[in-house]
Amino acid sequence: MKRTAIALFALTLLMTACSSGGWDPTASAGPTTTTHHTVITQPPIQAQLTAHTLQPFDACDDFLNYVKEHAVDLVGPWGFSNGGGPLLGDGRMMLDEEFAADSAAPTLAAGGEQGIDFSGTNVQELGVDEPDIVKTDGSLVMAVANSTLYAVDVSGDTARLAGSLDLGDGWAQDIFFEGDRVLVMSTTNGYDVRGGVDFARVPDYYGSPISVLTEIDVSDPSHMETVRTLHLDGSYLSARMIDGTARIVLSSAPTGLAFVYPESSGLKAERDAEQANREIVLNSTIDNWVPYYVLENAAGTVVDEGPLLDCSQVNHPQEFSGINMLTVLTVDLHEGLRTSNSVGVLADGNIVYASDSALYVATTRWMDWAVLEDSGDADAARESHITEIHKFDISNPDTTVYAASGAVKGFMLSQWSMSEYDGYLRVATTDSPDWWWDDLDSESFVKVLADRDGELVEVGSVGGLGEGERIYSVRFMGDVGYVVTFRQTDPLYTIDLSDPANPAVAGELKILGYSAYLHPVGDDLLLGIGQDATDEGRTVGTQISLFDVSDPADPQRIQQYTLEHGSSEVEYDHHAFLYWEPTELAVVPVQTWWWDEDTETEGGFAGAIAVRVARDGVEELARITHDGTEGPLSEKPELQGWRLPIRRSLVVGDRLFTVSDGGILQSDLDTLEDEAWVSFGIG
Repeated sequence: MKRTAIALFALTLLMTACSSGGWDPTASAGPTTTTHHTVITQPPIQAQLTAHTLQPFDACDDFLNYVKEHAVDLVGPWGFSNGGGPLLGDGRMMLDEEFAADSAAPTLAAGGEQGIDFSGTNVQELGVDEPDIVKTDGSLVMAVANSTLYAVDVSGDTARLAGSLDLGDGWAQDIFFEGDRVLVMSTTNGYDVRGGVDFARVPDYYGSPISVLTEIDVSDPSHMETVRTLHLDGSYLSARMIDGTARIVLSSAPTGLAFVYPESSGLKAERDAEQANREIVLNSTIDNWVPYYVLENAAGTVVDEGPLLDCSQVNHPQEFSGINMLTVLTVDLHEGLRTSNSVGVLADGNIVYASDSALYVATTRWMDWAVLEDSGDADAARESHITEIHKFDISNPDTTVYAASGAVKGFMLSQWSMSEYDGYLRVATTDSPDWWWDDLDSESFVKVLADRDGELVEVGSVGGLGEGERIYSVRFMGDVGYVVTFRQTDPLYTIDLSDPANPAVAGELKILGYSAYLHPVGDDLLLGIGQDATDEGRTVGTQISLFDVSDPADPQRIQQYTLEHGSSEVEYDHHAFLYWEPTELAVVPVQTWWWDEDTETEGGFAGAIAVRVARDGVEELARITHDGTEGPLSEKPELQGWRLPIRRSLVVGDRLFTVSDGGILQSDLDTLEDEAWVSFGIG
């Protein structure tokens, strides 16, 4: 009964919205048909974009009345109709997804200059640092693994463990490292928070997600100390840091609404429960809709708590876009954790990208596809699907200010789907999601947006990319974009973006397999990491492709390397990739597994491959492993022979360091021979 009611409710809202002025995919100010590589100069959804511009609230009463007015229509006998998450005003449900050639900007550190003396995190934009599980300043390597922060001293000839700090419960997933401070970003829930923090406001029927930011003093690595801990309602999405100022992006749902359930079966019981839940919404307070924070000192004592946002810091789209709160928190690591600088949007978000002056958060609207498929409306809903984009001005290190919003047709792949250049935002989308059951009529687009008085306006677009396929990787570099689509073959498109109003496909190369990550490795050379595939599109193993893109009209693959049965973390996380230009060295973590039916034997490899990448060849130099014959696994006989997956690699001086959950292996950069092992321990 519950599931049926939810489905019918979502469908009813969707049908109502579609009949009351939702976006009509057939309405267009420009061409109504798209031929192969048609340039669209007048975007068909332009008239709809004004609804995405955000507006501030004048007062707390306005904010509270706004959320109550919309939320009361979304609540039912089981709480909010999709289990506590937000519904868009047009009846479509939001999806809470969990889903680099350049190092961060060269900075002087104790260990020398980044990019020359040591490698940094593989990031998308020069000067914009991204959080990761491993960071270094050239003297210390800070790594988070096994819910522990490890400090490894690499200033001498042989790496050594300098200290470690237990991070407690929860999932410590990212860190920033600036000066003598490390900021750890973790996710837990209301039942896992330590230190006596009272999260009684969390409903008792589920553990509300809690994000935890931990500021750690690492000035003495042998005695690292927690300085402050900030607990925040909501899920941590991602973060960016420029010159020590970090922007943390969170998404939070309403909390503390103790909804009731039907006390028995039958229509009356459901109607009674729904009426009671409507009263709960109508009696709610600001605290139920704004994320709450609790700040602890080094001793674990609460020193401050309250709503993370003032009403004046919250914005909302002109068209209601859900009851989730998207929050950007600004933290200056030189001053420590504070909550005074935050900005919020009543919307959701799942993809984060930042240039050196703006941060963009995109959210892909999601629908109840099962209901739509049953009703025969799934194809129309997919074709009219949009992704909303919110822009924040981060040019001032002291503040983050909401700047503009807009929308594009289709689904984004990842942060690489966005790129800002010369004041324009370029966006790559596919009109089918990656899980769509039938994408034979799909196509992809590259669109160019401009900020016009708080509205991200589409000024140019090119479509017809990868018809019947979807995007697997994107890379924008200057006024050229590279887009890889795949179904059976791998078209690599080069996009001329020199005229923002008239982007155009310059060239195309079709090969087997696909590249899931693209990385420039020298003048006019582009490296692709992905999968080789058969003529039928069946993947067969890790593939490294080297492309000559000197002529955008005629890109060519000039080198190829394949590791059968292999897969790599690089395919979905670019931080796992290392390219060290001085020695033309690329390090790619890989895992392989195979089964021989004739002999009924299995085999495999877990580690990293080191390859030399040059115009004249892609040459495997070594295979690096963290195995059980030495190091942390050697003390556990039952685990000997196991190989730990290598997660990251970095260069410091004349040494290569590879990192797994078990520890760090030091190798000679020239010979790639093992030199030292620093154990993190296992279990």
